[in-house]
Amino acid sequence: MNTIWLAFITGLTTGGVSCFAVQGGLLASAVANQKNTSSQATTIFFLAGKLLSHILLGILLGLLGSSLLITPKLQGYMQILAGIFMLITFAKLLDLHPIFRKFTFSPPKAFFRIVRNQKNSEKVFAPFILGFLTFLIPCGVTQAMILLAIASGNPVNAGLIMGAFTLGTSPVFLALGIASEKLLKNTYLRYAASFAILVLAIISINTGQVLRGSVHTLQNYWAVATGKVPSNKSHGQVAGRSAKGFQEVEIRVFSGGYQASVQTIKAGVPVRLKLITNNTSGCSLAFTIPAYNISKVLPRTGETIVEFTPTKKGRLVYTCSMGMYSGWFDVI
Repeated sequence: MNTIWLAFITGLTTGGVSCFAVQGGLLASAVANQKNTSSQATTIFFLAGKLLSHILLGILLGLLGSSLLITPKLQGYMQILAGIFMLITFAKLLDLHPIFRKFTFSPPKAFFRIVRNQKNSEKVFAPFILGFLTFLIPCGVTQAMILLAIASGNPVNAGLIMGAFTLGTSPVFLALGIASEKLLKNTYLRYAASFAILVLAIISINTGQVLRGSVHTLQNYWAVATGKVPSNKSHGQVAGRSAKGFQEVEIRVFSGGYQASVQTIKAGVPVRLKLITNNTSGCSLAFTIPAYNISKVLPRTGETIVEFTPTKKGRLVYTCSMGMYSGWFDVI
């Protein structure tokens, strides 16, 4: 559910502006051609078609994802790919170099002919059809949501992700859809959309790095810069062993992160994690250890046991499924 909420927030913030930059001209054309329908009604028809097509697209993507093995590492790579798409979109919007004009993810020309035919129609349902066809011309942020929907591996969740994202973009379309597409020629608006996409791209790539279990993340760079990383020569308390030979570690799971009882474990010795939740909500309930492809959905309140054997020395990262909250063990 938290992923769906985040999809909505993404649409409400950066998604709305960036998608309008790509699809706003279609809505402006629909409004201009509706002589017998108010601009408000035309916009609502357009958004209804857009919402329906994106929910259906999400369901199809979820069916595709459910046939694949989506590991935390693979999800991380997909997040990085989404970030790269958005970086290209950022470069194209600002026209930083002619080479970026070649990176156009476009549907076949036949689809654009369908869109053009609907743009020139004055029929009442033309805006609905035009809005439905917007999934054929996705913006960079929509492409990120598409990857997230595939990664969900569940048609219902994927449909809700795409639907929530589209609903999030709706206020911008409602506010700007009635206006002329001349708004998109405003330099400041173009810059604002571009840099919003840049920030989201950096966050997406960083999230991918966290999900991969990489040490090269913004959080770790910040920790190094501020001197908050402990020296490799000094380890904290080492996990104790049970009668059955397991290293026993407790991790308390909060809505805003994790708190482990120890931070140092030994390689080659089985670990028994006890994950404790108490009226916890949010992304932290989706617990993953990327290096070992371990994923557990935790109950809001209760205890969950995860067992694994660390085989490599160094830093072992654990994180939520969105890469928002993370922690790590020193494996010695």
